[in-house]
Amino acid sequence: MVTIDMKDPMYRLKALPGRLEGSFHIRGSKSISNRLLIMQALAGVKATLKNLSTAKDTRRLSESLKMISDCSGSRIPLVVNADDAGTVMRFLTAYLAVREGLWLLTGNERMQERPVGELVKALQMLGADIDYTFQHGFPPLKIEGTSLHSAELEMDPSVSSQFVSALMMIAPRIPGGLVLHFSQKPVSFPYLKMTASLMKLYGVSCSLATNSITIPEGIYKPVPVGIEPDWSSAAFWYEMAAIHGDASIFLKGFEKESLQGDRVIADLFLRLGVETRFTDEGIRLLSTGSHADRLDHDFSDYPDLVPAVLATCAALGMKARLSGIAHLRFKESDRLAALQHELSKTGVSVQIDKDQLILEPGGKPAKGILEFETYKDHRMVMSLAPLAFQYNEVLLRDPLTVNKSYPEFWLHIQQTGRLAVDKNS
Repeated sequence: MVTIDMKDPMYRLKALPGRLEGSFHIRGSKSISNRLLIMQALAGVKATLKNLSTAKDTRRLSESLKMISDCSGSRIPLVVNADDAGTVMRFLTAYLAVREGLWLLTGNERMQERPVGELVKALQMLGADIDYTFQHGFPPLKIEGTSLHSAELEMDPSVSSQFVSALMMIAPRIPGGLVLHFSQKPVSFPYLKMTASLMKLYGVSCSLATNSITIPEGIYKPVPVGIEPDWSSAAFWYEMAAIHGDASIFLKGFEKESLQGDRVIADLFLRLGVETRFTDEGIRLLSTGSHADRLDHDFSDYPDLVPAVLATCAALGMKARLSGIAHLRFKESDRLAALQHELSKTGVSVQIDKDQLILEPGGKPAKGILEFETYKDHRMVMSLAPLAFQYNEVLLRDPLTVNKSYPEFWLHIQQTGRLAVDKNS
């Protein structure tokens, strides 16, 4: 867990009467944006990326890639700081392994606690020159770019699908290509399908099966792309619509067909009291006024949805059993422990049993205004904020971490006129 700095800013959120309404433009998917930026860097050619994500992670990756390009070939180690961005750390680990130069890839304190050993081991088997500078299996990493060689590897993708995506994206640069076999079931498999689809869009062949990937040597040929809006961010509007109970929210640009696995949120929330109406311009979220008594679901393929879904179940008094979630321990925070601790303040019981969370309603909320820690985790902030609609008023620590994925979150919240945000608490 991240140590809480009591000097972190805090927002006081208070629900205001009236129907929850609004029309919002959520920027492009962070996951798609970051993959396309890496592929363009590998190609050495840029093409127009319309609706590129404004997330802090995407800005950091873009700035890092520019700095790397400017300093390529230097014999003086260049420090590249991924800060708290998991995709930046994982994708650059593989990218720098094939980029001429000497690099020190690091991150913030929490990033240095997040494992990267499975990715580094695979790269080393391909001939990469990577050393740990502090703790084995964790950043910081000293990387000297070199030419890799073809191989047929086995790896464990059960900690992060980003390890696999990182290898997939550099595979066309490896003479003879790459074959990966999975020793365990991959988590977040839709993200691997997303990576494969984007590679094909850029002209690179990729054969993806449930237990292996085959990628021949090839050349990326970037083309202009319109990046679809981010379903992971939309999840928190579904949560607000469900908890508020009288909502009509329009989200521009979303379509029924999507590269993002998190598109499943539209189907999931039918059971939590939100209907999705697809139009030519986007989607409308409508509160239905009814929800299931319990939710049992496997989140192996879309772990980023767990905070929004679990917080919704807690607020609605639903029982829930969410499985396939063990790897949530390795996110920006230990999300299993964080959700368990914070949601217990609402009176629910959250038990962690190996690879599942079990939520039981029935208790009473803590007395007074609920004050939530967020562990410097953007998805914790955005999943706890809507609870103000259920408990009328809440205090939320470190609210600006939303910039990591959804910088417009607080602006959009205030535009509804149904949640007062006091930034001076």
